[in-house]
Amino acid sequence: MLEIKTIKNRKGLNMEVRVNWSPERDKCVFLEHGIGARKEYPHMLVMEEVFAEHGFNVINFDATNSLNASESSAEGITFTGHYEDLEDVINWAKTQEVYKEPFALAGQSLGAQAIVLFASKYPDKVNLLVPCAFPWLDGKIEYQQNKRTKEILEKGYYDQISKSTGRVLRINRNYLDDLLQYDFNGIVKNIKSKTYVICGLKDSDYHIENCKKLYNLLTCEKEIYLLPNVPHDLANTSETKAVFTETLKVILDKNLCKERQD
Repeated sequence: MLEIKTIKNRKGLNMEVRVNWSPERDKCVFLEHGIGARKEYPHMLVMEEVFAEHGFNVINFDATNSLNASESSAEGITFTGHYEDLEDVINWAKTQEVYKEPFALAGQSLGAQAIVLFASKYPDKVNLLVPCAFPWLDGKIEYQQNKRTKEILEKGYYDQISKSTGRVLRINRNYLDDLLQYDFNGIVKNIKSKTYVICGLKDSDYHIENCKKLYNLLTCEKEIYLLPNVPHDLANTSETKAVFTETLKVILDKNLCKERQD
């Protein structure tokens, strides 16, 4: 069963939520996309489909201040806002039939950042974590090395153009300033859930390095999957979609076997 819901986040902005569920399913997963993206991106729909096939109720939502069906504000995109939208969707889901706890989390890029932070803050709520194309560990270093930084500092903003729609996402100076309060190096050790880190080997060297660093810092049960010829978007062609889909199926099959053993 597929339902589209509209809810409000803590700032009063409308958020569109895609709920793929069945009363027969006994697990729950929340999915979050990356910066400027939407829940219907190919890699997000791959996640939704594969998790649903493996018995999960799937909550796949559009974060605010991105190029999607949810609302935006004058403040624009920040990591804090992106993370808070995840918390707000989870809190809404607690009142719905689809909700099960502990639950799984999966996300791509800035969405991967958000799910790792949630699992670090609330380790007992999460029993499966799948961060894909995890972007950075230290906000100060990301501030210095982000390809948008120079232009944002000079102009006060950076315009990111969607490859698929041509729409423009304006990233303001406060996106950079917000990064400075975050350092994941000391908190990811709090994560208790089984964690499967996924990164494409055609992603940037910076992202690949941070995926590997995240994996090395984790003290939970963990695996890392480095996908050949796969970029940051994970499923941008039929070939990369097939690789990403098969990888997720392998991960969730392993997780199902582990659950049965336990």
